[in-house]
Amino acid sequence: MDELVELFLFCGVIYYLLNFRATDMVDVIQNRIQEVYANWESNKDSNILSSNNDSTVTSSEPQRAGSLIQRKIIKNKESCRVIRNNALFRIKESEVSIADPTNNLSFLYYCCSSCTRTSRGSLVNIATKKHRSNLSNLLVVEQKPNILSKIFGHIFQVYDFKKYNYPKVSHVVLNDDRLKDAIRQTARDISRADGSSEDNAASKLEKRARSILQKMQSTLSDLLLKITAWTLYKLLPFFLHSASVQTCHIEMLQEANKTNLPLIFMPLHRSHLDYIMISFLTVTNNIRSPLVAAGDNLRIPLFGWLMSGLGAFFIKRRMDPITGRRDVVYRAILHTYIMQCLRAGHNMEFFLEGGRSRTGKPCMPKSGILSVIVDAYMDGTIEDALLIPVSMNYEKLVDGNFVREQLGMSKKMETFGSTIRAIWATLRGNYGIVKIEICQPFSLKEMLKCFQMQQNKVGLPSPSQKQLKTTTSTSSLYGTDIVIEEHRQLVDMIARHVIYDCSKSTPIMSTNIVAFLLLNKFRDGCTIESLIEAFDEMRREFERAKCDVAFCGETVDIINHATGILGPGLIKQQRQDIIESVDNQPRKLKTIIVIKPVCILPNVIELAYYSNTVILHYLMESVVITSLYAVLKSQMNDPQAIIDNDITISQSVLVENALVVCNILKYEFIFCKPCQNLEQVINDTIDNLLISGIIIRMEDVLSNQEVWNQNISKDLENRSDEENSIHNVNENVQFKLSLISEHSKRMEFLHMLLRPLIDTYVISALCLKKLVEKSISERDFIQEILNEIKINIDQGIVNYGESLSVDSIKNSLKLFEKNNILECQLQKNIKIYYLNEDYDNDTATNEVYEVLAAYKWMRNID
Repeated sequence: MDELVELFLFCGVIYYLLNFRATDMVDVIQNRIQEVYANWESNKDSNILSSNNDSTVTSSEPQRAGSLIQRKIIKNKESCRVIRNNALFRIKESEVSIADPTNNLSFLYYCCSSCTRTSRGSLVNIATKKHRSNLSNLLVVEQKPNILSKIFGHIFQVYDFKKYNYPKVSHVVLNDDRLKDAIRQTARDISRADGSSEDNAASKLEKRARSILQKMQSTLSDLLLKITAWTLYKLLPFFLHSASVQTCHIEMLQEANKTNLPLIFMPLHRSHLDYIMISFLTVTNNIRSPLVAAGDNLRIPLFGWLMSGLGAFFIKRRMDPITGRRDVVYRAILHTYIMQCLRAGHNMEFFLEGGRSRTGKPCMPKSGILSVIVDAYMDGTIEDALLIPVSMNYEKLVDGNFVREQLGMSKKMETFGSTIRAIWATLRGNYGIVKIEICQPFSLKEMLKCFQMQQNKVGLPSPSQKQLKTTTSTSSLYGTDIVIEEHRQLVDMIARHVIYDCSKSTPIMSTNIVAFLLLNKFRDGCTIESLIEAFDEMRREFERAKCDVAFCGETVDIINHATGILGPGLIKQQRQDIIESVDNQPRKLKTIIVIKPVCILPNVIELAYYSNTVILHYLMESVVITSLYAVLKSQMNDPQAIIDNDITISQSVLVENALVVCNILKYEFIFCKPCQNLEQVINDTIDNLLISGIIIRMEDVLSNQEVWNQNISKDLENRSDEENSIHNVNENVQFKLSLISEHSKRMEFLHMLLRPLIDTYVISALCLKKLVEKSISERDFIQEILNEIKINIDQGIVNYGESLSVDSIKNSLKLFEKNNILECQLQKNIKIYYLNEDYDNDTATNEVYEVLAAYKWMRNID
């Protein structure tokens, strides 16, 4: 007991001396307290046991001893509670630990058991599968025993980093046959076009190639990496409480680094801090740092040079000039540069989404650089590569927010001045914690073979058949190149698999859950008690689903921490008096704290960004319920059907409509892995709804005699065709809707999740009538849709401000284009939209609107 008291006194001294700057020591102190307290508890129990086993104690003595010990235990626990409240309360309030190493099971998102069975058993320490894993805070330096390392810990840490050689490949690129062929072909085309000399044109193109490569190439330096690591050790703690990654993930990367295969890091892109954190993670753990593909908009004075020295190579956002001609030379340089970097042994990092997510949801992949890596394997440049999905999440986004862009305003380009101001503002802010999740690396070779086998099964053409497809894109590496369809599909399947894996492994922050609950359950506000109850319930759901929950501690502390991080601009807390009337005189019963989201524009759009991380975990259930509402709205509007409790739907109809919803939102979400069957995933979701009781299989309410009769009739059916048999069974399965209050609330909640998106698509379809016998630029058409959504919000027709989203509007236009409703032409690099001739009338556009509007109906609201 003396040891415990001494430890608490020590904690108090440290706390006051550091004036609340003991954030790096809080986890260590708390863990030490738990260890001492656990030892004390075990000693106490052993004392009680020995006293009970003592044969010399009389019958009355054990009772007195037991009561005395019990009183002492109660007194000690009360003392501990008081000490905690007085000494550690404010520390607990200011920082919620990301996870408790003593309680947190290791979280590892394994690679796909269908596509990469061999990879699934590699690189993961067997002990990791059986034991718990600690969290490593990248901002904390491991202390060494000597005095100098304690004083100059960061310098000693950086000095011990492993040195790697990062070879330059510019001379190899300029001498590559691919680039020389591209220069000769382009020079020949220029000569034919303007009659100039082919040699002069080739000479100019060679000079241009050198200039392009000089601006593009990385100048990765081991020395600069170490200097930057030391700087980050000093700066990151100013605005981050911690940057954590599990130790088993670090060990897994270190094992992968020993294979001498290129490591391809493919993180989801949320913030400019993403590539900084990955490079910081690799250099501080003696792993070869990757080359990072960065947009050329980041090549700004000083910072562009610094990024290049840390591994960035700069690529154009748009591959071709405004004239529309394909820049063959630039494409050849980029393709050759990546290939030669892989050949030289460099690791790579690029963002499959292209740019940062503006909505908090993963974006659809852009597979240009991935296609080059696949080419490098197929032509033997590299033996294999290890693809590593990575997901990072932030309690608060360091980059601010993307509200301006979602409201239709143009993006502000990065400048030297804006970068300095952003860094200064960041250093003065409080952004909580960053959690990095690294999925199990998998073999590119193995996944390619698996997908090629799948293509052969479904009868897709082989490369020898040379079925070609033209893709028109100004943002991908290939752009308007002719691409073999099989190759394009292979690359797309790998990319979608990686995006799916990243989204599933994304750590869930306290700010995500609080924002999600306030927007989707307590939009009108709630008491702190109600929010705690809902938070705990959702927390248990995620733990059962084995999701990575990146927080721990008392729920009230976590919620206070999250609301503080999000700030009063997004969440309001106000005191409210509960008053009752006694003898016509008002009397105050108590004062409660009410928490409400700020549901006005533009605040609600920023809050929705944090909420969207959680939506992915309810996505398929929301899809099924949305389709169920669309089919059953006539029955659910019938009072007699509700009274009779007789609202039914067949499984085949439910699955068919769920597939329609998935098709509508296919540019918003990746619903399943490419190796999975979407229809089967929907059926599995229906099974989960059956387990929860929201729907009931009609057979379950039949009598035993009826069930027996049905089984006899099924046995007599012809089952020669297995697929037809399964289809028929699905057609015959009927579900009954449960109308009890608990299930109705759950259905309303699940349907509401996709409602803002559905509203956006419905308004986009409504605006198609403005294109009848007209054409309009993409920018102007998007602005027309935004204005229409704003009008509908003001009139109460659209209930959710987060429906104002440029990204979702663009995705809806892509859907209409792919379904041949809209046509698109490029005029001076500007998209011009007009209706396909089959839809260029009011009747056809209204039919499109009606199809989408069927999925926006909401019970008890519309």
